[in-house]
Amino acid sequence: MKVSAAIEKDEFAVKVSHWKLLLETSRYYEIRGEEGPVKRIYKEKLNTVVDETKSYSAGQLSCSAFCAEERINEMQIEMLRKLQLKINQYMNELHLNMKAIQRQTICPEDFKQPE
Repeated sequence: MKVSAAIEKDEFAVKVSHWKLLLETSRYYEIRGEEGPVKRIYKEKLNTVVDETKSYSAGQLSCSAFCAEERINEMQIEMLRKLQLKINQYMNELHLNMKAIQRQTICPEDFKQPE
């Protein structure tokens, strides 16, 4: 199973998709979704939430995990926790940026155009 969670502005959505097991080795699984190519998932990456957001843009954050069916709820909780931590991190960084801006004194003459 693949569990995906996404936040876009004020909406939170979770999607669960079924993946068919094609091959199991001692190190990895080869699986295929309903559409698309075969994917190799290493066993140590199973049940691990992966951040899919490369950079924060347009109010969107997302993450996903491959897991067994009996661990879907656990992964959803872990994703929610991970997204909350990510939002807190962004908020703290923005707060520091705001403090840096507030410490600056801007003089009107700094913005005068040369004549």
